[in-house]
Amino acid sequence: MTSFLIIAAVMTAVAVALVATPLLKSGRNRLIAALVAVLMVGAAAGLYATWSNWNWSPAKQARTPVSPEVAAMIAKLEAHLRHDPGDLSGWLMLGRSYIAVGRLDDAIMAFDRALTLSRGKSLEATIGYGEALSLQAGGVITPQAAQLFEQAVTMAPTDPQALLYGGFAAAVRGDSDLARSRWEALIAMHPPAPVVRLLQAKIAQLGPPSPAASAAPAAAAGPAGGPTVSIDLAIAPALRAHLHGPAALYVFAAQPGVPGPPLAVKRLTTAAIGTRVELSNADSMVAGRSLAIGQRVVLTARVSFDGQPTGAAGDLVGERTYEVEPKGRVKLVIDRIEP
Repeated sequence: MTSFLIIAAVMTAVAVALVATPLLKSGRNRLIAALVAVLMVGAAAGLYATWSNWNWSPAKQARTPVSPEVAAMIAKLEAHLRHDPGDLSGWLMLGRSYIAVGRLDDAIMAFDRALTLSRGKSLEATIGYGEALSLQAGGVITPQAAQLFEQAVTMAPTDPQALLYGGFAAAVRGDSDLARSRWEALIAMHPPAPVVRLLQAKIAQLGPPSPAASAAPAAAAGPAGGPTVSIDLAIAPALRAHLHGPAALYVFAAQPGVPGPPLAVKRLTTAAIGTRVELSNADSMVAGRSLAIGQRVVLTARVSFDGQPTGAAGDLVGERTYEVEPKGRVKLVIDRIEP
């Protein structure tokens, strides 16, 4: 279970910061903020455990009794919200607290209140509401939860939690190609290794992509038209000996220093080395992230011997900076080995 607690901690870090920061600014509320940060990690761990392939024993799934200290903190937060029912951050924290201690009906109520206060604009409330509904259903994504997760992806197409849960929602309704694209976008953000392994296992369960998705893996995600760059791929002579049969080749454009998925990416094989590859907005992974004229990007070609888009020691890599033009053409040489 430790692995999934770590995963939950990473995946909810942004949400913790968003809801805890307002209270941390006030000295009298710091204890509540710290408590909620811990509770949020535990809550997310519940769904990771439910949706993973691990053999979770009944003992591991059993909920630990609420300690008097935790119960007192939740009671204090409840009292605060009775005095100040318009505190959005407070309702978000209360919802997470209720999930962590297993009060799922109350959690749904709290997130519903938070969503109402935010006029439907709170990503945290949207995802939390969906989590609570899914946990209440024993880990099954209900139609209402699926709708909330889809709404979260629409609100924040590059948010890690939205992509994670949006992938589950798509998989449940049988849209394997969309689930795959969302989880691959999340993997491209380079999360910790345990998260990558979980996502890779889920992607493998989806089976091969449909012919339409293979022919145009991301055409629906990116806007039509826009700039294009033609990349003449080459490999340094000293590295040719490292190629033994076909291997996966990823060619992508990314903004330096900006986290998140690449602006455009193609998955090919090493047979494409020595040919010309074109990247455009049809190769965008996520709506709202695409090539723009004048952008400074890093073009990368990566030979992945394990077939995964994330970097691994021994991969063959070539990179170069490029300022996006309406119709550009560059040469990209694979010239180093990933340490």
